[in-house]
Amino acid sequence: MRKRNLLIVLTIIFCIASLVPVFASSDRELPLLVDDADLLTNSEEKSLNSELERISEEYECEVAIVTVNSLDSKTSTEYADDFFDYNGYGYGENDDGILLLVSMRDRDVAISTHGFAIRAFTDAKQDYMYDKFLPYLSNGDYNKAFSTFADLCGEILAEARAGTPFLSGKRLIVSLVIGVIFALIITGIMKSKLKSVRYQPEATSYVKHGSFNIKFSRDLFLYSKIDRRRKPKDSSGSSTHTSSSGRTHGGSSRKF
Repeated sequence: MRKRNLLIVLTIIFCIASLVPVFASSDRELPLLVDDADLLTNSEEKSLNSELERISEEYECEVAIVTVNSLDSKTSTEYADDFFDYNGYGYGENDDGILLLVSMRDRDVAISTHGFAIRAFTDAKQDYMYDKFLPYLSNGDYNKAFSTFADLCGEILAEARAGTPFLSGKRLIVSLVIGVIFALIITGIMKSKLKSVRYQPEATSYVKHGSFNIKFSRDLFLYSKIDRRRKPKDSSGSSTHTSSSGRTHGGSSRKF
């Protein structure tokens, strides 16, 4: 029975792993890198945008970078949220994504997260990211700052996806159906070969007569032990807010 259950589980896992990736539809019309402040060269833009596309596709969560000259009377958080919402950013049905906004006139930088990215990029992880890429931004090394941000996004998403189901609902259902079908076929073949085995309704059928003899029995209480531990407080969450479109976002802002 254990072998049969193990075979079913392994078959399902194999089928899920062997699925061809399905690309998510998106309403986004702008590239993942929008350099309106003209901070990068053409070659730097092309290379960075390709890296953002790779990371977004690999981890099914869009990673975008936007630079502007001014915030048009908005806060950096409001601008980042609105740019994400009204330009169709986000991967899949839940619009999973993270956007970095840089405003040169105001020297503001903001991160906006949505969907899965809210859970992946906690407040603590955002603080860690700022510590890594803000020094480059302050020194005017914009390409290094944005490349560092992209690399950090890839690392954090890889860590987050490692403990999260990576399949959408439809893909998961298809995977399970295929796995069950293969498991039934294989176990059916195995069962057909076990013609000499017959079901026995009682356990006594499997015991050799006279081989099991209990002369006496008793119950002994040895000891008990109770361990008490304080439940640690969860300080790794993400603070959220509502954007002008009414959607829930995570994120934060800094000066550079």
